[in-house]
Amino acid sequence: FGVSGFPTLKFFPKNNKAGEEYDGGRDLNEFVTFINEKCGTSRDPKGQLTSKAGIVEALDTLVKEFIAASSDDKKAVYKRLEEEADKLTGPTARYGKIYVKAAKSCMDKGSDYAKNEVLRLERILAKSISAAKGDEFTLKKNILSTFASDQ
Repeated sequence: FGVSGFPTLKFFPKNNKAGEEYDGGRDLNEFVTFINEKCGTSRDPKGQLTSKAGIVEALDTLVKEFIAASSDDKKAVYKRLEEEADKLTGPTARYGKIYVKAAKSCMDKGSDYAKNEVLRLERILAKSISAAKGDEFTLKKNILSTFASDQ
């Protein structure tokens, strides 16, 4: 693999058996940044999801419209949010479903729903839960925060 010094780090994505040489910094933060960019993840040096995990820019723009819309106009923006979420592929498709569900719940349960749900998820995350559940709740909390931020 062309290892010529210590430490030589190589990244092996699925489609590249020769690997890509890592030539970035040797501290943990720089290495984590490199891995996040290559893998499309959003983790901190401790392996926890960051506050950016699950956020989809195109949907965030629609969330801002959704929040600002009158009660009558919310349904039209919701429909556009649904359509944009349906276009997503890979891991972001999962995030799109969370956005759509959050928007629906905001329409059904009122404007305080997102803020109250974020608080509830933060209480759950403060407890001892499995890493998988922690990731799931963090993704939901991050996305719901976009609905609660301007209220």
